[in-house]
Amino acid sequence: MNTIAGWDGPDCIADGIFRYSKYISWIRLSIDVVGGEFYGGTCGASNNFVVEREAGQWMRFEISPAWTANGEPVLRLREYSTWDVVYERVSEGRPIDEEMECIEELAAFLERCFSP
Repeated sequence: MNTIAGWDGPDCIADGIFRYSKYISWIRLSIDVVGGEFYGGTCGASNNFVVEREAGQWMRFEISPAWTANGEPVLRLREYSTWDVVYERVSEGRPIDEEMECIEELAAFLERCFSP
């Protein structure tokens, strides 16, 4: 896998899953690669979202932290050293009119969402 200019990674976060990440102020942008598929998202913004391809169309889904029935946040241990907050979809999603055929184009799209 190649690097993306201005982004960290790719870091292996689980068996066969790699992540690129970048911070814009306190907002984390990330792109996960699973096999040949990739998707990206944000956390730390006023409206967090994930962008995924479904049925050949890029869709944007609003997300929020997942909670257990006892009101505790759902966390995932990564490589026995880091806890990641688990997010879940909270919207039906809406189509995005973007052509993103490679990881670099998805990275540019995510960056444009938070450009000053």
